[in-house]
Amino acid sequence: MNQLHQQSLYQKGDWVKGKSVHDELIHGYVESVNNYLGTIKIFVLECDNPETVGKTIETFQNRIAQLEEPDFEKDESYLLNLIEVSLITKDKEWFMELSDQLNQLRNESEEVIPC
Repeated sequence: MNQLHQQSLYQKGDWVKGKSVHDELIHGYVESVNNYLGTIKIFVLECDNPETVGKTIETFQNRIAQLEEPDFEKDESYLLNLIEVSLITKDKEWFMELSDQLNQLRNESEEVIPC
């Protein structure tokens, strides 16, 4: 089967990294996929060309690799930022849920692992 017209491995919202058609290193998420042309549109969050950051670019799917989604529930700084948002929005239920997650994460990291 021709390389074109194949089903893509990527879906809208997937986190990806790779190179643009101009050989810029990019990191972002998929906005759309064109299986007919074998291209992918990516919203760029990080790039070695600062002018590309914050823009949507189109490149070939074979220049991109999928990233595993980060486990934000295991990231203390991410939870602290969400707690701040919950305080700003005065969402007590969400605040309590996030605080519990943060406490659980901190307790897990304090556990001593025997050598």
